[in-house]
Amino acid sequence: MMEVSNTIQEYLKWRGDLTFQADPFNEVDNLLFAQLAYVDFDGIVGASREDKISIGDVCRKYWETRTEEEIRSRQSFTNYSPFLLKPVAESRRFEKTMLSGYVNFVSKDREAQMSAVQFNLEDGTTYVAFRGTDETIIGWKEDFNLSYMTGTGGQKLALKYMEDNFADTSLRLRVGGHSKGGNFAVYAATFASDAVKAQIMEIYTNDGPGFRNDVTQLEEYKKVLEKTVNIIPAYSIIGRLLSSGLQPRVVKSSGSGIMQHDAMTWQVMGNRFQNTKRDKDSIFLENVLDDWIRSVDDEARRIFVDQIFNVLQSSGGRTMKDVRSSSLSDIGEAINVIRKVPKEQQKEFSRVLVRLLRSGEKNIYEQIGQSENLPEVIRKWAAERESELRMEGKEDESGRNDD
Repeated sequence: MMEVSNTIQEYLKWRGDLTFQADPFNEVDNLLFAQLAYVDFDGIVGASREDKISIGDVCRKYWETRTEEEIRSRQSFTNYSPFLLKPVAESRRFEKTMLSGYVNFVSKDREAQMSAVQFNLEDGTTYVAFRGTDETIIGWKEDFNLSYMTGTGGQKLALKYMEDNFADTSLRLRVGGHSKGGNFAVYAATFASDAVKAQIMEIYTNDGPGFRNDVTQLEEYKKVLEKTVNIIPAYSIIGRLLSSGLQPRVVKSSGSGIMQHDAMTWQVMGNRFQNTKRDKDSIFLENVLDDWIRSVDDEARRIFVDQIFNVLQSSGGRTMKDVRSSSLSDIGEAINVIRKVPKEQQKEFSRVLVRLLRSGEKNIYEQIGQSENLPEVIRKWAAERESELRMEGKEDESGRNDD
């Protein structure tokens, strides 16, 4: 009978007694380290590559100042990653793992969020894990910035991290991350110096977004793909944003809809994930977003993203949890904030949003072949906005003719 380990938590129970000599590094190990990158190691793991601390000491120090109740009370699924620390530290497979090189950078001015940590394994290799999107509003905005920017603040910091830590070494590296962390891993590997590239054996992007064409068309990027493993759940949205040029491995998840982005729900069998097919709704949403991105230019996308996050940040909060608990949960409040921005930017926001809705309508029509596509309230709103934009355009043209 085939051995089944439902999730990475169960994987630790089933296969934690197998050393890397008995069972070499695998894709599930990759996800385990990518998840541990979400743990707050501030004050525990040092920033230096040479300053190493055992996983057992990390676990002990972490739980000395925190309780399980405190962690469970947090709303983000990534906050459950600390519960992996103890079973990892107690397993024969990972008990000799040493951590080092922890950094955690968040800058509102640079619109950048980047965190990384190194896992130095008993087999002599090092897994460099980049953290995915955290709970900060800045972290979420950087995800959206990927739609119109090449070289975001976080991407550049990830590249600098690799150069600062490995330009003068001759190690055997694996680089990876979950969500935006996977994007950072691929970006850093693509633009790294030859000395760093030569040390990278594998790159893992676990449901991480892709890149704009000005990256994917580069020869450096195409070479990096030869070492890259792209893993997504059946219902993937984040992992299908923009292009990657990779054929993804689609894996089963116990989650529903977009919650499959939570890698703790991915299903494991032995030392591999269980394969499956893409969810049709996920493919539909991917097509909608692709059509929308192609239909609006970079500047329009920038204005759209800026306005969304101006609304989120207007409450004075720093995290998405702050937004959920603020008055901005009322859509009327959000609309009032948008109305305060310059009129031209309001118009551009409406144009882009209308295009997004129309992309959705077009894809529904193609998918189910019927004319009653968008819900009536959305179709009415989009028609009104289009009418207003046309009238404003005529008034502008009239004004120019009078001049």
